[in-house]
Order: sequence, then C-alpha cells, then structure tokens
Amino acid sequence: MKRVLTLLITLLLATTVIFANASEKVLGIVMPNATHGFLGESIKHARASAEEYAKTNGFQYKFLTSAEASEQNNQLDTLINEKVDCIVLWPHNGNELRSGAMKVMEAGIPLIVYDRLIDNFKPTAEVMGDNFTIGEETGRYLNKYFKEDLAAGKVNIVEFKGDNSTVPQQRSDGFMKTADKNLVVIQQFSTDWQRAKAQEQMETLLNSLKKEEVENIKGVFTHDDEVALGVLDAIMNYNGNAKLNVKLVTGVSGRKENIETFDIIRDQLGIDQVTYLFSPAMVRDAVKMGADILAGKTYSGLYLIPTETIDNSNYKDYMKSEHWKTRYQSGI
Repeated sequence: MKRVLTLLITLLLATTVIFANASEKVLGIVMPNATHGFLGESIKHARASAEEYAKTNGFQYKFLTSAEASEQNNQLDTLINEKVDCIVLWPHNGNELRSGAMKVMEAGIPLIVYDRLIDNFKPTAEVMGDNFTIGEETGRYLNKYFKEDLAAGKVNIVEFKGDNSTVPQQRSDGFMKTADKNLVVIQQFSTDWQRAKAQEQMETLLNSLKKEEVENIKGVFTHDDEVALGVLDAIMNYNGNAKLNVKLVTGVSGRKENIETFDIIRDQLGIDQVTYLFSPAMVRDAVKMGADILAGKTYSGLYLIPTETIDNSNYKDYMKSEHWKTRYQSGI
C-alpha cells in the first residue's frame, strides 16, 4: 500500500510539472543566421536578452535562425502550429515574409517586426533603427564637410548599399532629401553587407575608371561599418597611377573595430570617418517588447530607435558611454 501511495504521489508531482510547464507562455524569436559581424552580434544580444527576460518574467522562448526567407516562412508556420504566444520577427526580406507574417496575425498571435519593414502589412508593432534619419544626417554631414568644395562645384562620391531590403532604401532616400545638389553619386553598389565584397567592388572601380575620374572621387557613403572597412582596405591596397583624393568615408553601426581605426586611418591615409549609431544591442528592444506583451502590456505602431553621429571629434566620449558598456561589456 505504501508503495502504491508513493507511486501515486510521484505521478501527481510529474503531472503538476507538465501542467506548470504547459501553462508557461512561449515567445518565438525568428532571425536570419550569421556567425560574425552585425548579425552575429545581434543574435548574441537577442539570445542573452531572451534568457534574461525569460528568467525574470517566467516564460519560455524558442529561438530560430535561417539562411533564407523561405525557411523563415516555414519557421513561422511551425510556431503557429505550436501556438506560441508572441513572435519577434527579423525578416530576411520583408516582402518575401508577407504571407508568413499574415498567417501569424490571422492566427491571433502578436507579431513584432524588427529592423526590416514589410510593405503593405501592419503587424502588432514594428521596431527599427531610424534609417531615414541616418540617411538625412549623412547628407547634412557631407554638406558641412565638403562645404567649400560644394560652393565651387560638384563633389563626386560613391555609395555602397547593403542589400535590396527597406533598410538601405530608407537610408538612400534620407540622404537624397538633405544632400546638396552638387553631391553626385557616380556609382552605387550592393554589397550584401560584406566587407570582402565591398573591397572587391571598390578595387574594381578604382582600376576601371580613368585617372581623372578616380582622382575626382572625394567621398564614400556606405551603409555599414564592415562595408566601410572593405572600402578602406581597397584604398590602402591601391597601386594605380591616380592620386587618390578620398577625404571622408561614412559608415553605420558604431563598431569598436571601426572606431579604433579613426585616428590611424586619418594619420596614414588622410581620410576622416563618421559612423551612425545602429547597434546590434538594439534587438534587445524588440525582445523586451515581446516579453512585455507576454506580461500583458500592449504596443502598436512603429517604434524608431534614435541614432547618434560618431566621428573623429567625439568617438572617445562615446567609448565611455553606457551604450558602449552594454554593447561590449555585458559578456556578449
């Protein structure tokens, strides 16, 4: 009889644990995969924040990454079938994820879309860096930096975008809104956010243009700090017959790897740099929003994370900021 009672108690406890776990809400997080760079850092921050909020708020989370948009759509189907309670989605490409995102909303699951917008679709809420403002601020910075040159005539620059998503389009649109009419983009490239590809594209450009055309390039507008480093690699490796006159290279992110080169590049190449804060740690805001929804809070609309201009004049102050500590001193 004692053994029977012990067995019944054991079964009861096991059943209680199952019900307790089943009653916990689940947050689904769907992101592109990466092992390095901006996305690699973002994945680490997303995982760390999900773990932190799950322990604090008492929920479970399922973290999924993928190599392409079709795989993300399949992952959304899986999360819908598992009846998770909220999803944070960072789309590979917004338009290719529209059908999957619509299924999430039709299933009654709150959906937070991060970083890349989905055209003609309204999720529960959207969280992203202020890409349009980044473009506007880049235009204003170049206007001021090349003020004397622009007063005298045209200033030729080259633009290195990331991909065909809404992010670089917003940055380009913002730039065109504020840039002086004499700032002329002589060539645009799509880099897939890759340093090596940007380096190859810049090297090909420098070696294919006429001597006077190369010498007339005064600035480079890039959409990412890693891309900016690729451009600088190409400039450092150039051994053609033209005298390079590039004076400014812009970036986006505020990466340690770039900022630590600011004085070095200025001393060695005579090139100034400016970057606009767009940190991998920003994904924590989207994960927190998902955690808040599980706790009963409501969100709607677009939430823009402000940017900050970081150049040779203020980068040392930025490296002492709380944001820098969060990004680089939190075990990530």
